[in-house]
Amino acid sequence: MKQNIYILLSIALVILIVGGVVALGMGESNHGRILNPERMLRADSVINHAIAQGDFPGAVLCVVAKAEDGESMGDVLYLKSYGNRQLTSGRDAVSGEFKSDTIPMTTDAVFDLASMSKCVGTTLSFMRVLEDGYVRLTDNVNRYIPDFDPWESKPEKRGEKPEIRHITIKDLLTHTSGLPAYIGVDNFVEQMQRHGKTEGMALRDSLISFFADSECVKRLSAPSEEYRYSCLNMIVVQAILERVTGQRLDHYAQQEVFSKLRLKNTWYNCIDDVNRPYGEDTPIVPTELQSSGKVLRGEVHDPLARVANRGVSGNAGLFSSASDLAVIASVLMNGGVIRLPKDGWSGKVGGGELRRIFSKQTIDRFFTIPEGYETHGRALGWDFDGTNGDLLSPNRVASHTGYTGTSIAIDLDLGVSIILLTNRVHPKDTGGVARTRNVVSNIVAAALE
Repeated sequence: MKQNIYILLSIALVILIVGGVVALGMGESNHGRILNPERMLRADSVINHAIAQGDFPGAVLCVVAKAEDGESMGDVLYLKSYGNRQLTSGRDAVSGEFKSDTIPMTTDAVFDLASMSKCVGTTLSFMRVLEDGYVRLTDNVNRYIPDFDPWESKPEKRGEKPEIRHITIKDLLTHTSGLPAYIGVDNFVEQMQRHGKTEGMALRDSLISFFADSECVKRLSAPSEEYRYSCLNMIVVQAILERVTGQRLDHYAQQEVFSKLRLKNTWYNCIDDVNRPYGEDTPIVPTELQSSGKVLRGEVHDPLARVANRGVSGNAGLFSSASDLAVIASVLMNGGVIRLPKDGWSGKVGGGELRRIFSKQTIDRFFTIPEGYETHGRALGWDFDGTNGDLLSPNRVASHTGYTGTSIAIDLDLGVSIILLTNRVHPKDTGGVARTRNVVSNIVAAALE
């Protein structure tokens, strides 16, 4: 009789434990943070409405809270997919009409992060370069790229010497270098064709020489004086990283960041590599329809990154999923450490290996607007201008967006990160996500309990 009672109690205990795990999967945290489910229905409604009116075909929303112990993987409070990953695989070769090829969105979908690559790929990698003593933030760019021209003033009087100011790494990371926002890719390729430098990686190698020449790429303002968001800044950061490490950005990022975090679906796809970094069944979200009639899938959308930088670029080129980005957000909220779970255990239950990916000093430095740069609203590689809705912490949110419709916002005071990934450029580059992003951030902030 007693044995039967023990058996029943054991079964009941197992049911309670399993029930707790299911509850955690529905959005509760074993550290006490939850999202009010009724309020989150509003987030669902807002995203579905945006899909219905054609702002984007689909989306994945992920909300992750900082672990209470400051070491573990954060608690994923919400992870949900909406709409469709794909509407069409391209145009019919005969009729020219879109081929109907709809695939529903799933939470494991892999997105082209576009300019989110600047913070998640380039900046995180450069943090390691700084920690390892290769560079200093105050170093001039021409220390690493000797022919990189400085900014020069135009003398107002005859015989007056121009003022010369060198561009620093800090200027690049805060987008105050004076470099233009972008360059015309077709024009660049045309110029390189005259010199026979368009074969594969030769085109990529020529890009930095092009940027270095102030006759080709104007210095539009003196360093540190004006904020001008520029893809060129982060490509120059990439070039410095590759010169001091002797490794291509994708290889270095994989070695120093992604592998250490055991990320499963975060990668660059170099056009000139024989092997692809993904499998045929990888749920990659396609982007824009090309003139060839096909949509891009697994190849970076940004033309400068795709054509000139061959898929591996400081400004774009990184692909990732919401779950992988939640790991990155967790290590950043933890101040550079994370306890990775043991096989078969959750990490919080079974312990795990504590890994320090970055020092706390490095995290603090990159998540602080440099002195003298406060009016520009940019930290090192991250946006801090507060345009992440109305209810997140003022001036305490590290964020970044991507042209394809992606975003991440890490609220350092609330200890919560909001990851919203959409495919707004599929199949045509006509969608918009800015308002939806901000409204969803307001709802999530208000739903935190």
